[in-house]
Amino acid sequence: MSIVRHQPAKILSGAVEANGMVYVAGTVADKRPAPVKAQTEEILGRIDALLALAGSHKSKIVSAQIWLADIRTRDEMNQAWLAWVDPNNLPARACVEAKLATADMLVEIAVIAAK
Repeated sequence: MSIVRHQPAKILSGAVEANGMVYVAGTVADKRPAPVKAQTEEILGRIDALLALAGSHKSKIVSAQIWLADIRTRDEMNQAWLAWVDPNNLPARACVEAKLATADMLVEIAVIAAK
């Protein structure tokens, strides 16, 4: 089995290809502070780029995990999500509240996609 790691860093790779799947690490916005919708839009753009680097696309996402610092911002996050996600290929998804790494980090998203 071949494993390809994209954008390796000190503690993780941005995405990993294995067995015909692409695993995108938990992704956060660089532009902070910013509202949840703006952070989500930036994150989704970064996910698009990582999927393209690995030869995949958002239409091939099979699973998404979303962590929000405050679950009450779910509707704001969903505005960006619904504008981005392929409506004909919706992934399985979880969205939960979690304490994120820094106070200005409001959303984190990880996805798994087919190649």
